[in-house]
Amino acid sequence: MCALTSIAPVQSKKAASREAWYEIDLGAIRHNYRQLRRHLPRTVKIFACLKRNAYGCGAGPVARTLATEGADGFAVATLPDAMAIREMGIDLPVLLYPGPLPTSAKTIEALGLTVTVSSLDELESWRAAMSVTRIFVKADLGFFRAGATPQEIGRLLAAAHVCSDVEVQGLYAHLSELPTSVTSDASEQFSRLQRILQDAEASGTRPPIIMMSSTAGVLRHPAMDLDAVDPGALFIGLPETDRPMRAVTLRPALKAISTCLVSVKRIDASLGPIPDIPGFRSGMTIGVLGMGWGDGLPRHVPAQAEALVRGQRARLLPPAHLEHLRIDLTDVPDARFGDQVLLLGQQAHQTISHEEVAAQWGTDLIGLYAQLRDHIPRVYV
Repeated sequence: MCALTSIAPVQSKKAASREAWYEIDLGAIRHNYRQLRRHLPRTVKIFACLKRNAYGCGAGPVARTLATEGADGFAVATLPDAMAIREMGIDLPVLLYPGPLPTSAKTIEALGLTVTVSSLDELESWRAAMSVTRIFVKADLGFFRAGATPQEIGRLLAAAHVCSDVEVQGLYAHLSELPTSVTSDASEQFSRLQRILQDAEASGTRPPIIMMSSTAGVLRHPAMDLDAVDPGALFIGLPETDRPMRAVTLRPALKAISTCLVSVKRIDASLGPIPDIPGFRSGMTIGVLGMGWGDGLPRHVPAQAEALVRGQRARLLPPAHLEHLRIDLTDVPDARFGDQVLLLGQQAHQTISHEEVAAQWGTDLIGLYAQLRDHIPRVYV
């Protein structure tokens, strides 16, 4: 087993049997939740968005942490994420964003989940598959994605309101993130929602919960708090805006990406000619990591990409393989088979930051979390 240097004890046999793992800081998630909660009026509910397996951090354990802190509910985009939350014994509301279909109705009903409805056709499809249909109606305010248009949403609310087998729990929308040359103004989108709500009030079809602020929205537009908010990236430490109206100090949930040296050897002449590949040279010592592009690392190793071994930086060598990656250990003579290697995190006095890894992987910080693979075990601290 890989030597666990500078890391908390592994908390499962599954993690102990792997040569790679992610270290997730649940204390950071608790801290980030409290940062948000202190800014919100007590009447505003928090539906924590844990899509993509809680941004790679594990939907079940993250949900349990947030439920302990006082979260009012959760929102996910896939049924496995919802099931992971329920498997933790959490009975708080769980909203399914668009994704699951009525073919999964029996499981959805058994777990007491709430589905998203964006049209009359969707409403009837869900009703036909379930005995009681719990729904949030979604409004499209200019995102051009799922959601009923402002012109159609009144008819959808009215139809759902008169159905005795439909429980309308809420209405939600998300601010547009489209990278167009003419951006959709947030205040204009909010005005569209306000007109929808005015009409719903007048017709007696206003749902009990109205929600439109995800991470950037809740930090930039306090007036859009309404009845509830559904941030997600905020809990893993990403504000998703550089212009917040609410000052929060967030901590990253991903503390380390760890792997091990599964092989170490010195290159000698018996191997034949030195490969004509950057970084290879005669007499060098090469290590092999138990992690490759099949585990979420870049398919093409970036120039100057490094990892930490015994508290020292060492260069990663191209090419990457499905489950393995080479590392130049020439300047780390004490490195041994089984040593821990950090691709992200702190070892001794050296640190490889989230920003450095994201740049190496050709993505941004949210993209770094999105590339975490579900088959890699997580160690929670």
